Amino acid sequence: MEEHGRKEELLKAAQAIFGHYGYHQATIRAIADQAQCATGTFYLYFSSKEDCFLALVEQLYTHVMEYIMKARAGVDNPAEKLKRSLEAAVEVFRRDYELAQVVLVRGAGADPLFEDRMWRVREAFSAFIVKDLVDCGLDYERAVIGSHAWVGALAEVVGVWIRQDQDLDLTQAALEIERIFWRAWGLEDSL
Repeated sequence: MEEHGRKEELLKAAQAIFGHYGYHQATIRAIADQAQCATGTFYLYFSSKEDCFLALVEQLYTHVMEYIMKARAGVDNPAEKLKRSLEAAVEVFRRDYELAQVVLVRGAGADPLFEDRMWRVREAFSAFIVKDLVDCGLDYERAVIGSHAWVGALAEVVGVWIRQDQDLDLTQAALEIERIFWRAWGLEDSL
């Protein structure tokens, strides 16, 4: 099997194992068994369980940022960029439900390094939002606070959606976040 394919199989297996057992109860043996390979094969691609989990965090981050960049491409209106960023992030979480569950819920509190990595992901997303809000006319300080609140609200709603096994209508919740923040920022008429 080609090297990239085996690594992807291991990541998919890890996603399933972490999703079922959580970070602390998951084992490298269980991941290798799920991927139908030897434990030694796991170590060809990852140095540890932590390294494998961080690869899943990076995978989710990459998916989110790719979707956001694609959704924003060619859009000049900063308020429309904000709207499309939110829609793109929600679409990734909906499409990659199991990965989002593993990274955002099952891995929460597992290790300070994971928390640090997730904060960096949120910071990167917030940076887009700050620029868009400033371009919409908000002063920088208000834009920084607003972007963190917006990203935090989205993360909380996605977390609730995951913990409640998707009972919450994520699209409607995202639209409500949009309405609340657009009103607070005075952007209702900017789309």
